[in-house]
Amino acid sequence: EDLGKGDGFKRLEAEWHDDGALGKLDLVTTLDFRMSSTCLYSDIVLPTACWYEKDDMNTSDMHPFIHPLSAAVDPWWEARSDWEIYK
Repeated sequence: EDLGKGDGFKRLEAEWHDDGALGKLDLVTTLDFRMSSTCLYSDIVLPTACWYEKDDMNTSDMHPFIHPLSAAVDPWWEARSDWEIYK
């Protein structure tokens, strides 16, 4: 079947399934440095250190380089680097 075929019309509004994941997830945990919309739907939110608060490596899809990041300041309050949380 050709998945490219259709009626030629695009929907103006997306169909939203409010109960789509209801009962499928027991626990949702999020690691984030800001209160994003994902955090609002999470059961547990672990604060991570921001870019300037951790030693890390960063990449981009715009070029093939790896950027080493050095911590400029200590993380605030109970925030930790991703590696400290994972281990």
